[in-house]
Amino acid sequence: MAKIGFLGAGRLARALGGRLEKAGHITAYADVDGGHEEAVAGADVVVLAVPFPNVAQALDDAPSLAGRVVWSCVNAMTADLSGLAVGFDTSGAEQIAALTPGARLVAAIPPFAAQIARPAFDFDEDLAPSAFVCGDDAEANHIVSRLLNDIGVQAVDAGPLIRARYVEPAMMLMVNLAYDRPVPRHLTLRLLERTGAPE
Repeated sequence: MAKIGFLGAGRLARALGGRLEKAGHITAYADVDGGHEEAVAGADVVVLAVPFPNVAQALDDAPSLAGRVVWSCVNAMTADLSGLAVGFDTSGAEQIAALTPGARLVAAIPPFAAQIARPAFDFDEDLAPSAFVCGDDAEANHIVSRLLNDIGVQAVDAGPLIRARYVEPAMMLMVNLAYDRPVPRHLTLRLLERTGAPE
């Protein structure tokens, strides 16, 4: 059991927190109006779950995160969700790392809030959605991977934080595919891997 402090109290934070609570973890939330000290105090993991344009303000309002495991669920999308704000020569995750000196930052964008909140989100292990985990601290990556596993998501070790440059555009594609129609599509990613030597 871990205490999870959320910077953000929107749909994703609440959906993710609800799943973590169901798995036996304790959660606390900070929204735009306050509660940052209370959410972060004593937290084993701090989850950053705000839109990319709101990241700097959320971090400014929070106490120091140096030494903390910080799980960024943020994709670097523009305010109108029409595209990426940064990409390819940097990433939203790398910019967040620059704003959180000393933090043990892990970037792992979970499935959409609408998906996580659905009762039907419970999958067989072989069909669980995947989330790519990027970070430069192996222990922090493992901690976040365990939390993803606890909510029924397959954590995929994608390597160092710099690889978020490739994950974020892939997740932007998922947003486009899910929401470019009058009726949103219920989509998740699943990485399939065949073990053994290539044929």
